[in-house]
Order: sequence, then C-alpha cells, then structure tokens
Amino acid sequence: MTEPEEKIPTDSLKARRLFLRPLEESDAAALFEAVHKSREILKRRLDWISEVHSQEDSLRFIRKAVQEKTDGTGAYFGIFEKRNQELVGVAGLSLLVGQNASRAKLGMWVRSDKQNQGYATEAARSVCEYGFRDLNLHRIYARIDPANRSSRKVLMKLGFRYEGSLRDEKKLNGRWINHECWGFLKDEWKK
Repeated sequence: MTEPEEKIPTDSLKARRLFLRPLEESDAAALFEAVHKSREILKRRLDWISEVHSQEDSLRFIRKAVQEKTDGTGAYFGIFEKRNQELVGVAGLSLLVGQNASRAKLGMWVRSDKQNQGYATEAARSVCEYGFRDLNLHRIYARIDPANRSSRKVLMKLGFRYEGSLRDEKKLNGRWINHECWGFLKDEWKK
C-alpha cells in the first residue's frame, strides 16, 4: 500500500514511485547509512566516498548543498521512495554561473540495495525536467566512466546524446580514467 500523497512535501519533484526533495539536516543519518551500505560500489565511480566517514560528514554535504542552492550554483535532491519515504540516493545539478549560466552537470547515485529498479532513470528524468522547466537551462550534460554501463543506459533512456570522450580526465582510486561526455538540449526534451 502506498503512502498518502499529502505526506509528500509540496516542494518536491515527483516521479512515478519516487519523490525528490532538498536534503535537510535531519536526513544526515539516513544519508550516511545509504553511503556506508553502498560504499564498495560507489567508490568505484565517485571520488568523494573516501571523505565520508561519519554522519557529521553527511551533514556537511547537506549544508553545502543548501548553500549552493542559496548561491544558485547547485540544486541537489534526496531521492525518496513514495511508499515508505526511505532515502534511496541523491541527484542534482551543478549549475554553471556567469557566462555559462544556462547549462548544468547532472550527477546522481542510488544506494546499492535499490539499484536496477529504474529509480535512477525516474530520478534523473525529474531532475532534468526541473532543470529545463524551472531553471530554464539550455543544456544539461553528464560525464561518466566508460565502464559504467548502468549510467550510460539511464542517459540513453532519457535521450542524452553521446558527444565524445575525454582521455585521462580524472584520477580515481589511483588510476586515470576516461570520461564519456553526454549532453541533452532543451529543445530535445520530450515533455
């Protein structure tokens, strides 16, 4: 049985089985638990995992996300299941300010025990819609490790286009990795 709609915050982005809302300080414990339980998988793709050792580290991230929203440089959301309001990940846009203010980078992760259920696609679709509709972005882009087939599938399902590869773009876990470049323009968005 699903939870009543009125329990979903009004400032949230909605998807079929999920809602996304700005993270709050009260989410720090759930965020740390999600990161901790998914650490082995997440550290293969995300360099910030090595910096998260406690609930306090998660609280620092939440405070930074709130500040970036205030500054207009980021829009990050906790991804929650509607049926039980459990935190299943984080999705967001890193906004470019100044001359390139009309574009943003999409980033997201879903906890390991909730992967392969379509949550990443639902969440990314909601965040892209928010970016194009509410932030009036012209372009949303993503950078992924070529070995990350799951992220590639999500981007393809949404309509992102492959734009090329950046060689040795990032050092992760002591090795240089390439990044695939994917992009999506507002006029390509299916409303």
